[in-house]
Amino acid sequence: MKSLKSVNKLIIFTNNIKKPNVMNTKRISILVLFLIPLFVVSQSVSPEVVSSAGDYFEGANASLSWTLGEIATETYTSGNIILTQGFQQPTAITIHGIDLDVLVYLEGPFETGSMYTTLKNEGQIPLNQPYNVSPWGYTGTENVASIPDDVVDWVLVDLRDATGAAAALPGTSVEMQAAFILNNGSVVGIDGSSVLQFTATISNDPYVVVWHRNHLGVLSATSPVESGGIYTYNFSTSLAQAHGGGLGYKLIDTGVFGMAGGDANGDGVIDAADKALWSSNAGTNGYLSSDFNMDSEVNNPDKNDTWVENGSLSSQVPE
Repeated sequence: MKSLKSVNKLIIFTNNIKKPNVMNTKRISILVLFLIPLFVVSQSVSPEVVSSAGDYFEGANASLSWTLGEIATETYTSGNIILTQGFQQPTAITIHGIDLDVLVYLEGPFETGSMYTTLKNEGQIPLNQPYNVSPWGYTGTENVASIPDDVVDWVLVDLRDATGAAAALPGTSVEMQAAFILNNGSVVGIDGSSVLQFTATISNDPYVVVWHRNHLGVLSATSPVESGGIYTYNFSTSLAQAHGGGLGYKLIDTGVFGMAGGDANGDGVIDAADKALWSSNAGTNGYLSSDFNMDSEVNNPDKNDTWVENGSLSSQVPE
């Protein structure tokens, strides 16, 4: 009898044990099966860019790498570190050498849509670049056996590597080159026709300064635009093309803008010192900095039409 009671208790206890939930067991099994390959993969695959396409190219003037995938949707910066969402993070693009096509006008010789070439026609332009004196102190050795056709004068082109026009200080200058300015405003190499070729490396953006011996220097307001491997900048289309605008640049004809004349000593300011140089040379002719209209004669039109008009202007090239 005692034995029967014990059996009954065992049966009751056994019946109280919950049977396994078949559905829960299936769910657990599926989850385990799903997680196992994830753990295996996370331990065996190193981080890398996953993309359906990509490549890398490097040329003489630049390098380019690309991937096909998610576009960069947001950018985060901290000091020199840049991070964007997307498959590929940005890297600095370094430009190795620049072919530069610049157009700019000089006020002095500008007349009816172009500049006259009186200095060249009268044999006044020197065969050696004239910017080896103060304030430029350029030591380049550019020289020619004869002055090419259509040349108005020598100019000095200063290539700067900066993050913006205001930051294009003298310390950002990476290369200078003496060149010719033609009657149509084109600034060309000493062969009289080719675009300017610079070999310097640009890590930020290129900016262009054009200096002239008796006109106010001018700096490009933006970086030149590259097309077909040539960087192009046209100063003549508006005041806004020059950094500082009308403070050191001017309208010289209907819809045409150019460099302001009257800076005889090249110090970036048109003032009494420039008039003093004009006074000392008045009545003479030749290749003279006080010949503001560049007709090879120093006379009243130089003072009245150029120096007087531009007395409020000064170069806006950062110093």
